[in-house]
Amino acid sequence: MTTQEQEATSAAIAAMWARADDFAAVLPDHIDVKSFLGTTAGALYASRDLMDAAQADPQSLVNAMMRCATLGHLPGTEEYYLTPRKKKGQPYVLGIEGYRGVVERMYRSGAVARVVVREVCADDRFRFIEGVDDQPRHSSGGDGDTGADFFGKGGSRARGEMVGVYAYAKLTTGATSQVVLLGRDDVLAARDAGGWNPDDSYNPWNRYDAGKNRPELQGRSMWWKTAAKRLEPWVPTSAEYRRELVRASAAAITAGNGHPAPLSRPAPAPVTPAAPREITGPAGQPRASSGQLTLIGRRLAALSVEDDKRDSTLATLAGHDLAAPSDLTRDEATHIKGLLDRCADHGALIELLATGQLPEAGGGDD
Repeated sequence: MTTQEQEATSAAIAAMWARADDFAAVLPDHIDVKSFLGTTAGALYASRDLMDAAQADPQSLVNAMMRCATLGHLPGTEEYYLTPRKKKGQPYVLGIEGYRGVVERMYRSGAVARVVVREVCADDRFRFIEGVDDQPRHSSGGDGDTGADFFGKGGSRARGEMVGVYAYAKLTTGATSQVVLLGRDDVLAARDAGGWNPDDSYNPWNRYDAGKNRPELQGRSMWWKTAAKRLEPWVPTSAEYRRELVRASAAAITAGNGHPAPLSRPAPAPVTPAAPREITGPAGQPRASSGQLTLIGRRLAALSVEDDKRDSTLATLAGHDLAAPSDLTRDEATHIKGLLDRCADHGALIELLATGQLPEAGGGDD
């Protein structure tokens, strides 16, 4: 390595170490900032193309790392890839959250017991009727009792082209989340919206996930990721969810002086008799949880909705008047959170409120 190359390499490494305090401020507790930086350096030294891109545009490396830190991943891993790209001939670093990263964030919430994401091929057996089936019934193997019957005599049973993909989560409560179903056209539309280039060897859509002898499964992990991303609005994906539930539980037993009320002391009887507050909504539906309301409030803040307009915004999204956000049912809160998560910015929310429809998405999933 020449002196000039060493200086450029040092500049790329120095740029990320100079932002160590910024990374530490957003990293979750389970990731040490030195491990975060060391993993990044290892990825750079392992790939000359990636190092060249970081040397050419150190800020793009820092930007990718900051997003990785915000998501709570280690860069240069299967949770979050660092990839070399070019724009108008200029190299830069692009960070891409992997399929495993999306699923890992769901598990970190503490509310998800299991995540299922599977591709469906033309020759698989598959059934799902919304409102009848709790989850898809899917078999990708053959009939019979032997391994050869199931996997094929050579261990590579032909299943045909991928025609769809699905995702759902089993929650720790035992409930099943919304089931996400995407057909081939849906997946390829997401791929193309992300600026897919069939000649880009670093693009995960072009990766032979099952080997070059199984080209029909090319880009399978990105099919999984596309479905997992669509599942995000329907399941908690952050440890914040668990912390907010703890805070809400503590608030529920807090006395008027701001200190937790002793569990052994009964609550004082009200001076004026009053009807107990309902805990169900219309037709006996359960009310939205405090954790759901907290997540909705955070999303409204992220979309720059002013405090005095939040109740009216929720009422519009719910389709009926609300005395307070706590009047939302659990299903309404889930639906509204999903809509808010799909709004890219304040303008998208305004269009949704005005027309009832979201604007066409402009970004991809890769």
